[in-house]
Amino acid sequence: MTEIDFRLIAPRCGGQREAFEELCCQLARRTIPSDAAFIRLHGAGGDGGVECFADYSDGRVGWQAKYVFDIGSLLTQATGSLTTALNIHPALTRYFVCFPFDLTGPTGRKGLSGQKKFDNWRKSHEQKAKAEGRQLDIVAWPASKLIELLLEHDVHGGVREYFFNQKILTNEWFLEHLGVANKTAGPRYTPALNVKTDLWKWFAAFGRTSTWSNEFKGKSLACRKANKNLVTALNRSDSDSMSPAWPETSRDQMQTLIADTGELLNECDSLTTIGNEDLYKCSVDKLNNLLDGFKSVESYLIKDLETGVCQASCRLNQNQLLTRNRFALPRGFLKAWAG
Repeated sequence: MTEIDFRLIAPRCGGQREAFEELCCQLARRTIPSDAAFIRLHGAGGDGGVECFADYSDGRVGWQAKYVFDIGSLLTQATGSLTTALNIHPALTRYFVCFPFDLTGPTGRKGLSGQKKFDNWRKSHEQKAKAEGRQLDIVAWPASKLIELLLEHDVHGGVREYFFNQKILTNEWFLEHLGVANKTAGPRYTPALNVKTDLWKWFAAFGRTSTWSNEFKGKSLACRKANKNLVTALNRSDSDSMSPAWPETSRDQMQTLIADTGELLNECDSLTTIGNEDLYKCSVDKLNNLLDGFKSVESYLIKDLETGVCQASCRLNQNQLLTRNRFALPRGFLKAWAG
């Protein structure tokens, strides 16, 4: 897993400060209710004291990010931003201050700890707002809280990879490294002798390329045709040697499998456009259950077929025996045997 060190945050969006602000906004967006309106502001010309805000039924909530690493700079900058935010956002009732370090606690030495300094600053501004007739709660999001939110809301690691991977894999990076590999291989590499493997299919599926999507849709269409043929076979009422009626012992189970297959195929239609890992896992689980069900029905069909073939073979052997013995045995014995 990529190490979460805010001093090493990748310079996205223009620089490390801008990247940290964007990261805090991404985390803020993931913590609000789905029905709350979320607004991300651009701070190049002044962000109005907040990087982003969300409107709740009981007021506005704002987030401010400060990419500094000492309590003095934090409180100085946060004071100016909070004053601006209260002036520009009269409905502001809660103010989150995000910063990339953890506050120090009591150490026994002289002076106030970082935690105590922040608490004093928070209480001072909350009381000042109350005296002005405003409700205000100030909440700290230090490094430990930001890491907690990252681990909670970034289950698959994409956000962490984006913000903390120092090596940015641009097209130029790939071209440079492909050139180095080609030069290292020298005459040993000949494009005409390139051997293709199925490995590219995994990368095509990972990127949901058009080639993979088209192949997936083709397989889905083939499954739909096969499922339609099963419906026809299941509904067949007449029976003959070439197209026998469906055995009653497995009819109910087959009807359920056909319905579940149709439902799964409908769900799979979205897999070519939605990168949802949970949806992929759920589809695979359903597919495995269906395969187990079809194997069970297959065993019933084989057993039914073997039973039918055995009965037909017995009837055939009896008729052959009668015909052969009709010429070899006396007529009286045939009558007696037939009787």
